Amino acid sequence: MRPRIHAVVAGLVLAAGLVAPVLISSTAEAAPSYVKKRVVVGTTHEGRKIVALYRGDPNAKRTLLVLGQMHGDEPAGRDTALHAARRLRPRAGTGVWIIPSMNPDGRSNGTRTNARGVDLNRNWPTSGWIRGTKGSRTYGGSKKGSERETRAMMRFLKKHRPDYIASIHQPLNGIGKSDKDVAFEKRLAKQLGLQRKHFGVVQGKGTSPTLTGWYNRYHGKAGTAITIEYGATPSKAFRTYKAAHGILRAARVHR
Repeated sequence: MRPRIHAVVAGLVLAAGLVAPVLISSTAEAAPSYVKKRVVVGTTHEGRKIVALYRGDPNAKRTLLVLGQMHGDEPAGRDTALHAARRLRPRAGTGVWIIPSMNPDGRSNGTRTNARGVDLNRNWPTSGWIRGTKGSRTYGGSKKGSERETRAMMRFLKKHRPDYIASIHQPLNGIGKSDKDVAFEKRLAKQLGLQRKHFGVVQGKGTSPTLTGWYNRYHGKAGTAITIEYGATPSKAFRTYKAAHGILRAARVHR
């Protein structure tokens, strides 16, 4: 009904001594099907922000997390994450969380470890955690989950529970085998041209004290986490276009 007709009808109702009805538009504003947002996951020991970017459907049925960097001296995955954030748009009904780096202190300092000398991929609270040697490249921290970066990521993952997690590292050149979601591993291997390999962190017995070990063990019903190891010096074309497109395609959030 056009606005002029609405006014005439309302006037007739008032003339009859009745209360005019409230007019409601028949075309409600549609909910957004694509959003871009930025959230702060947490802060580091030196006060730097750990930032997550979201691209996609706010009510996505399938989500992927691309973690570009955990070790500060492994920079290539950050390029992949930023390329995905800037250039790629997930398919309808899906979404992508992108964390360029969960170790911005290590990135700034050029170190594998965080500012407190802890290897963040040995600090996750699992049955396989051990302290290790302080000052070494694989020091696991003073206790399980001792680091602010680890705890911030744990809160983020518990809240958002992504279906797929791609945790990018260097330089072992392969797709981590966990046998939890072999189909996803094979899709990643095909898309990135890498072989499936075992990258387990052997520290004591039990579950690997890594992000992927922790997530698969304690939140495996929500999704699967896989380690991706690039080579030592991947080309710019690989670490941007090829890897970003390949990871999203393997997770079935991009055509």
